[in-house]
Amino acid sequence: MKSFLIRGALLIGLGLALASELDFCTWSACTEAHKYVLLGVPFALIGIAFFPGAWIVYELSRVYKIFSGFFLFMVLGASGAEVAFILIQKYEIQQWCPLCLGVAASVYFLAFIVSLERIKDMIGKFKERKVNLMTIVRRTMIVLLVFAVGFGVAYKGATKSEAEETLPNIFMGNKNSSLEVYIITDWFCPSCRKAEPEIEKAVPVIGKKARIIFVDLPVHPESLNFTPYNLSFLVHEKGKYLELRKALHSLAAKTKEPTQEEVQKVIGPLQVTYKPLAFLAVSRGMKFYGETAKTFNVKSTPTVIINDTKSKKSVRFVGAKDINEANIVKALDQVGRRD
Repeated sequence: MKSFLIRGALLIGLGLALASELDFCTWSACTEAHKYVLLGVPFALIGIAFFPGAWIVYELSRVYKIFSGFFLFMVLGASGAEVAFILIQKYEIQQWCPLCLGVAASVYFLAFIVSLERIKDMIGKFKERKVNLMTIVRRTMIVLLVFAVGFGVAYKGATKSEAEETLPNIFMGNKNSSLEVYIITDWFCPSCRKAEPEIEKAVPVIGKKARIIFVDLPVHPESLNFTPYNLSFLVHEKGKYLELRKALHSLAAKTKEPTQEEVQKVIGPLQVTYKPLAFLAVSRGMKFYGETAKTFNVKSTPTVIINDTKSKKSVRFVGAKDINEANIVKALDQVGRRD
């Protein structure tokens, strides 16, 4: 029965780690968790390596007694590491990733099963006077040390990935606010064009209260041709961004494949010189756009999402009919209200 439970927990843990790596979870907490690495390795890949490795060691322990100690240390070290991962979710991500918690539960179940057997064995030997109190204390200290090492390595080694740390500064408005306004559009979406005047009116108002994030969602594939220019203006020309955005829309009405010369021609009257971003910066910006759309499960444009990172409240408006300054400002007050 014990071997069945251990194998079951190992299999479940591996399945959850694979699901995490394959992005089966669409919750925002899962997306945030994917941005963290341990010593440069994504958490999900560590789980994919740990559970099969632990399984091999467990099977060997059924034949060679020395491996039973190795299996115990692997589980205890992983238990300590999971404490660090849970603290990251609690205090840094501030959301709970269901797959991550499932992996942690699998590890703790393994620790419970293995530790319970060891404790029963130790108590039996103590009663039979095969071990003394000092031996029990020494072994307990070793167990705690392994647990602490696992926690320490994970706590010190867990960081956000380099790609997340070097994301271009494309954010506008009040960057210190817990309120976020995601304006998600496509450069060739007719409804988006209709919503633009209201978006232009709303941005100066909401920028005083919230952080504004313009997101390109390429419902039309050719919209991707405009994203590098849009990202550049968000990074380098925040003060003139709305005017530059209008210029890009005018260009999108004429061509689906803008050249750098054509872009410079339409922005020249604004006394702006186009400054291309590095390839990696553009790639990271596009990745962020994709993750944002996935996090909020956005399928169509235009969409405006008002989100509070503290209260986790959010409101969304879809379509030009509902996207207007009055609705957005009202939603900001509603979402930002502290009950």
